[in-house]
Amino acid sequence: MKRRMREIYVKSSDPFERGRQHGAQVKGEIERVCVGYRKSFEKKGYTWEEAQTMAMEYVPYLEKEMPELMEEAKGIAAGAEVELAVVMVLNTRYELLKFKKGVDNYEHNECTCYALLPEATKDHVTIGGQNWDNAPFVGENLYVLHIDEENGTKIVGISEPAQLIRSGMNSYGISLNCSTLLSYKDVRGVAIPTNFMRRKIMQAKTLDEAKKMIMGFSPCVSLNYVITSAKEQDAIVYETTPVENFELYPNRGMITQGNDILADPAIDRFIPADKHHQRHFRGQRLQYLLQKKQGEITKEYLQECLRDHYGYPASICNHAGDDGLQTIASMLYCVSEGYALIAWGNPCEYDYEKYVLE
Repeated sequence: MKRRMREIYVKSSDPFERGRQHGAQVKGEIERVCVGYRKSFEKKGYTWEEAQTMAMEYVPYLEKEMPELMEEAKGIAAGAEVELAVVMVLNTRYELLKFKKGVDNYEHNECTCYALLPEATKDHVTIGGQNWDNAPFVGENLYVLHIDEENGTKIVGISEPAQLIRSGMNSYGISLNCSTLLSYKDVRGVAIPTNFMRRKIMQAKTLDEAKKMIMGFSPCVSLNYVITSAKEQDAIVYETTPVENFELYPNRGMITQGNDILADPAIDRFIPADKHHQRHFRGQRLQYLLQKKQGEITKEYLQECLRDHYGYPASICNHAGDDGLQTIASMLYCVSEGYALIAWGNPCEYDYEKYVLE
C-alpha cells in the first residue's frame, strides 16, 4: 500500500531562521503529538507542567555546549508559536520518560538498526537504517525533514514534531540511526539530549568527525548510535552509557543492533525484554537473515528482512500495538546513492517511498 510522508523543507545559514521555518510548517503536528505525550508523562507520574520544568533545566547547559542548535530549537518554538518549554519537552522526551516519578520503570524495547558496507551488498553500496518502533500517536505525526544549511551541509531525515531530527543522512555520505538501551547506570540528570547529539552528528563531514562527537559525549541515559560513511565505506556502533561509550564494529561488512548492551551485559536492565521474551532477539535475528545473503544483499532483500515476523508480535516488523508500541517507520538510508527509502508504518503493510537528498 502506498503512503507518503509530508516533506518539510528548511533552508538558511542562520540556525534560528532554520528553526523558525521548521516550526512554522508543523504547528498542527506539534499540537497533536503533545496530546499523546501529556498522557505518556502522566503514566510516569508527571504533570505536563512538571515535564516542561524538567525539560527547561537543559537550556542553560545547551546554551553553553551547543549554542547553535539551541538557537535552532528556539526558532522552532517561535515559528510554531509555542513556548520554548514545549519544544524542549519534545526534544528531551527520550531522557525524561526513562524514569517513573521516584523510581525506575519498565520500558519498551524500541527499534532495530543496521549498517551494511560494500562488501556485504550486491551493488557494493553502503546503507544504514532501521525499523523505528514507537507509539502509534507518534507515527501518525511523522514527516520527512530536508535541511539545507547553505554551507554545503544538506540533510534528509525523519522527525517527530518539533524535534531537531530523529534519524537521517547528509550530503557528506554520513547516516545515523539509533535504538533504545537501558542500563542500571542510567540516572536522571542534565547532559546533551540525544536529539541534539543526533542533529550535531548530521553536520559531520567524516566518520572520524562523528566519532569525536560521541567520544566527548557523557550521557545520563543510555542509547545506541549506528553511524555509516559512504566515503570511508565504514560503519561503527556506539553503545553510549553513563559508564562508557562502547565501540562495536562490522563483521563481514555488516552490523546490527537491537536493544542489548552487548559490550557490558552486566549493566543491561532490559530483562525481561518484553512480556513475550526473556531476552532480546531482534538485532540477532536481523544479523542472521543478512548473513544468509552476505555479499549478495539487495535493497529488496533488505526490505524483506525488515518485514520479518519471527517472534511476532514483538518481531523486527513490530506489531505489539496493544502494548502501545509498533513499527512506525522503516528506513534505508542509501548514502552511496543520495536518497532514502522509507516505509511509513509497518513495512509489511506499506511500500517504501523514495526521498532524495536535495
